[in-house]
Amino acid sequence: MLKSKLAEGQKLRRKIRLGFYPYTYVRTVVMRALLFRRDDYLKMLKMSFSEIAKFLQESHYKKEINELAREYSGADLLELALNRNLSGSFKKLIRISSEELALLVKEYIKRKDIEDIKTILRGKFTNASEKIILSSITAAGTLSYDFLTNLLKKDSIEEILKGNGIVDFSLLQDALKDFREKNNLVSVENAFDKYYYSHLIQFSKILPKEEALFKNFLLKEVEVLNLLTLLRMKKAKLGKDVVKNFIIPTGDYLRDSKITSLADVDNLDELSKALGKTEYGSLVAKGIEEFKKSNSLIVLETELYKYLLKQLILFTHQHPLTVDVILGYMFAKDIEVRNLKVIVKGKQLGLSEEFIESQLVY
Repeated sequence: MLKSKLAEGQKLRRKIRLGFYPYTYVRTVVMRALLFRRDDYLKMLKMSFSEIAKFLQESHYKKEINELAREYSGADLLELALNRNLSGSFKKLIRISSEELALLVKEYIKRKDIEDIKTILRGKFTNASEKIILSSITAAGTLSYDFLTNLLKKDSIEEILKGNGIVDFSLLQDALKDFREKNNLVSVENAFDKYYYSHLIQFSKILPKEEALFKNFLLKEVEVLNLLTLLRMKKAKLGKDVVKNFIIPTGDYLRDSKITSLADVDNLDELSKALGKTEYGSLVAKGIEEFKKSNSLIVLETELYKYLLKQLILFTHQHPLTVDVILGYMFAKDIEVRNLKVIVKGKQLGLSEEFIESQLVY
């Protein structure tokens, strides 16, 4: 494992020369064509839980549902099948890619590793059952299901952090100290996010100039995540210095100074006014209006992710035979699985069609 990490580090220190790979791009376009569209989601909203299960069983999730149906049923079956399909899709991308394309895919999907590690940490912190935690793990990143299962068996939060397999423990020690003092995982989760995005931004610098979308989309995604962090923390009425500590830096002075200045705004209403002058103005206004009614920022989060998805679709249509189509597929596939989980969970809980639809990104 040490040798493989050293070899990977050497690759990340040199410029990547991405060539023209029509086979990989065309295969990715075919995979993307299988993804559900808005009409499919609207159909599912009208279905009962059993009808949704049958609909998914007749779709590109058929193989996973049939394999898992011997041991699982109901929502557990569908959630596990969605996770396994997502993992299989990303691993297939790696298999059909050149060595350097595969390196890009692996760097991107480490976000799934981070999500799985967070799931394990939260489960351990809340004393959730091993079965529940494992059902929520996707293993769609670079860490295997067996590795994640063994990580779950660690005795403490500290042991999980030491053996996480992605972030060096030395980078997590301050967050661990904060966890012990405050008895919450906020700083730990933020440390993982900061590592992932700073690492990916550094990686983007070794890509060819032609692959501008990957870099631009990444910076846009960090911008959106920082906005959500600001809004959540202003909602919680946390101090300015605390808020700034949770901002993910991009290395772009102009972007970072803008988001830092927004952290100095006194409250949520003032922040909403300041954001009204930006490209996110209408989205924020809609989300804040809903927040005042329900005390929830879910609508705003959904609107911002819809915005990101639209930006990505626009760019990938403009660059159909480049690495951008791979980025577009990975992001869209992740969104699809998220949407399906929202529908499955919503139907299981008997939530209204209108509420479930408001949570969907398409």
